[in-house]
Amino acid sequence: MAKAYKITSDPFFVNGSITETGANTFSELEVSLPLDSLNQEGVLVHAVYFTMSEPDNVPATQTAVSVQVTATSKTALVNANDANLLAKRESITTGGAGEFSGPHIVDFIGSQAPYAISDNLGLIATDNVHFGIRGNNNTVAKSANFRMVCSRIKLEAAAYAALVTNELSS
Repeated sequence: MAKAYKITSDPFFVNGSITETGANTFSELEVSLPLDSLNQEGVLVHAVYFTMSEPDNVPATQTAVSVQVTATSKTALVNANDANLLAKRESITTGGAGEFSGPHIVDFIGSQAPYAISDNLGLIATDNVHFGIRGNNNTVAKSANFRMVCSRIKLEAAAYAALVTNELSS
């Protein structure tokens, strides 16, 4: 059985940093992937790692900072059922009358564990990846960084066409 792609490079990193445009406002950064579309080149994502601001400590309030990496541009945080979601993480702090619990880290897609070359979070066939952030109930804008570990791939024609169509129509 033929494979839809062949890995053509050693793993490399794609990085990005973002700060919300205002407290609790969804903000997105577009990061360029220098792909050769004429040769049906794509990216295989092995792992995504995040560092981010901690949520504020607000009495009697749950606060959060959420980040995501997607293959297409989004206008808000997406759920795990979004086909273009590559990785998502949330940090939550719960405030009591005078004490706080957290931050509690939740990895919805992906993990912070060391990756293996055989790990596959997803494929990207278009020239960009999108890094989004949104806080909840914070008093100041939050920031985050991501590092994506990926390899270049050469896609078969049908797989390349299907991926590009999916990404452009999402």
